[in-house]
Amino acid sequence: MNDDMPIIDIPEALNRSMGDVDFLKMMLEELHRSIPEYATRIRCALEARDMETLNSDAHQFKGAAANLGAKAMAREALKLEQIGKTGSVDNADEALSQLEKAIAAFNQFFEKIDWAAISTK
Repeated sequence: MNDDMPIIDIPEALNRSMGDVDFLKMMLEELHRSIPEYATRIRCALEARDMETLNSDAHQFKGAAANLGAKAMAREALKLEQIGKTGSVDNADEALSQLEKAIAAFNQFFEKIDWAAISTK
């Protein structure tokens, strides 16, 4: 995982939510709740070598993450989406491992967000 990429780009996410902190919080909470399902579907598709499902599920997860400024997760999901498109599983285990690291970093960061500080900016 690239350390210079923000886990969540809060300014970008706020811009996408038109400055509505409560809406952003609600959307990030929804993403947080949906991560286990996305991760399971991606892992299962990869294990089954179901490239069509891998492509589709990784694409959906990438979009959800990217739309909320979760850049690291979006980048790692893109790698899995591309694996699904090409069907080449050469780097699939590493890509899945990197996605799981990005998810763990997101979860840790999400739990520590100071929403009150964001509201006053």
